[in-house]
Amino acid sequence: MNIEQFEYIATIAKTGSISIAAEKLHVSQAGISKSLSKLEEELGIKIFKRSRMGTEPTDRGKVIIGKVQEILTRIEEIKEESQIQSALIEGEVRFSIGPNIVAIMSNSIISFKKDHPNVRLAITGKNSEDIIQDLKDNRTDLGLIYFDIHKQDDVKELTMNKLLDSRMVVYVGRKSPLASRLSVTPQELLDQTFVNADNNYSNWFMRDFMDKYGPINIIFTSNNVDILKRTIAESVAIGIFIEISMKNDPLVAGGDIVGIPLVNHEPSTISLGWARLTNKHFSIAQREFLKYLIREYDNFK
Repeated sequence: MNIEQFEYIATIAKTGSISIAAEKLHVSQAGISKSLSKLEEELGIKIFKRSRMGTEPTDRGKVIIGKVQEILTRIEEIKEESQIQSALIEGEVRFSIGPNIVAIMSNSIISFKKDHPNVRLAITGKNSEDIIQDLKDNRTDLGLIYFDIHKQDDVKELTMNKLLDSRMVVYVGRKSPLASRLSVTPQELLDQTFVNADNNYSNWFMRDFMDKYGPINIIFTSNNVDILKRTIAESVAIGIFIEISMKNDPLVAGGDIVGIPLVNHEPSTISLGWARLTNKHFSIAQREFLKYLIREYDNFK
């Protein structure tokens, strides 16, 4: 057995097809089939069963594939050790984050690029559900997601670690009658006019809010956070946001928007953390970027 055969096995398992695996690896279908048959003969087991529906692992094959993936991951780590020793980390980090949280990541992004100029950094803003699907489909390497809104089956393939819990806060303009309040209850907000961020969590939160306390007047919903904040600053409407998404916001820092804790309501907080695909190789560049991410979020605790 050899590394080339291990790569064949891992790619067949991922694609579910010998022909597609051969195409991805730029080898002939006959060559990959012959190599697989030789390995199965050497091990004395069938790793895959072939049918018109595709190529699926046998029960024994699933165990072998798991071990093969572990070996290939270790090989990648060995290859990268030279980068650590020379302090010349290269590679790519594809990072996905909620669009209303991108702004507070600027320090870690700038610091990382300054220290590791040879790493390509691609950042996209998406909802948590889309980030999870992108992780599964290998369209992104790391994602910053909300933990409390996902079914266990949806995240079972992921490694996840919580970074922090953030409060739900009511944001009002400085001219609002609520601006001097130290806290506010849901019942005290029912006669207010709202704006809302157009993302999965905010939409869920507002539906849940209305289910519990009754209808409210939402004048508009938008994924343009700047428009929402400007409307709030003019005291035309109020909004309920995750506190960390408003951290370091100039309108909040300057007093044009005032944050008031929302009390006597559940959920009062939401957990935020990072996620990656468990069985995917976690490169040095990705691990190094994660260190910068964790360091920045530690400052918010």
